[in-house]
Amino acid sequence: MKKIMVVGASGVLGKLVCNELLRIFENQIKLIVTDYKVERGKTLATSFNKEVQFQQIDVSDEESVKQAIKNVDVVVVGLKQKVPHIQKICIENEILCIDVTPFYDFLEKVIELNQSAEKNNIGSVIMSGFFPGLSGLMIKNAISNFQEVKEVNVALLQNTNAKAGVSGILDMLKIISQPVVFQNKVLPGFTKKRKMHFLNHTKEIEVRLINHSEKLLLKEKLTTAPINYWTSWNVIAFDKQISLLRRTGLIDIIHKVNNKVLSKVVKHNPNKNENTFLTVEVKGIVDNKESVKILSLSTSSDYHTTAMVTASLAKIALLKKVKGIVCPFELTSLEELLSVMNCPNVLIEEIDK
Repeated sequence: MKKIMVVGASGVLGKLVCNELLRIFENQIKLIVTDYKVERGKTLATSFNKEVQFQQIDVSDEESVKQAIKNVDVVVVGLKQKVPHIQKICIENEILCIDVTPFYDFLEKVIELNQSAEKNNIGSVIMSGFFPGLSGLMIKNAISNFQEVKEVNVALLQNTNAKAGVSGILDMLKIISQPVVFQNKVLPGFTKKRKMHFLNHTKEIEVRLINHSEKLLLKEKLTTAPINYWTSWNVIAFDKQISLLRRTGLIDIIHKVNNKVLSKVVKHNPNKNENTFLTVEVKGIVDNKESVKILSLSTSSDYHTTAMVTASLAKIALLKKVKGIVCPFELTSLEELLSVMNCPNVLIEEIDK
């Protein structure tokens, strides 16, 4: 029985990750949940109706992390760290680590640990999730038959009813507020528009250009062609509100607002769907002809998909005995990941133009 610890298990994503680990490993694991609040953590552990352990941890305190992370096989990180204490200690103890953090400034600190990870014959997976993560695997799949790739466009159509939690919304606002380079020009994020195809939509949907950390890792390892990331929500009025927040600088202020205030504004209705869509469009040369390939995916939930991807990557990385700091697209294929995820709510189609 593998011992798997989930750090940040009390959050919206953390709870989903716990459930997906139990499902994907068919309950053949010993699950350990962590929290810096003892009572909250113990309550969470008992809520699973299974034998789940609780371990207190303060991720900002390296000594606390050292004491907590012992005698486990995998640590899944579902919260933010300023310094990768968890990755460093996992490597020292030869423990596999999976992290969902999407920001490059943190990823750079983890990548610096690569030599140490390889020396200890242990792996550490970064950017595990839906967007980034599954998006990178879709790009890898979509470009595979091209002799030459000229341009890649990746678009996420989000749902305003997503059960993302406050931290998830803050993460996306931070990404949107970053300037983005497009055709050698620096543009404000979430301003340039285009239309793209999404699964189950009769018309193309308008999306807006954003900066995204995954692009930097893909450009080094998958393709040298320009990769552009786009997003929008399923409600046009919401896009306009976000655009206004960015233009007026209020996004930066929201980051400093007390989370309790934001949680009153952010509402999830469990009786409404939270379907979300991801599309990869590749332009280039196939069989000596100009070609466009579209790979389009639909899923019932952004965060649930991130949890499924993360739990699946944990299983795949254990089986493959991965070594070093790796991205999902270096670890597996889209086909293998979807097979391990085994979820009928995730649908995918391919269109060649």
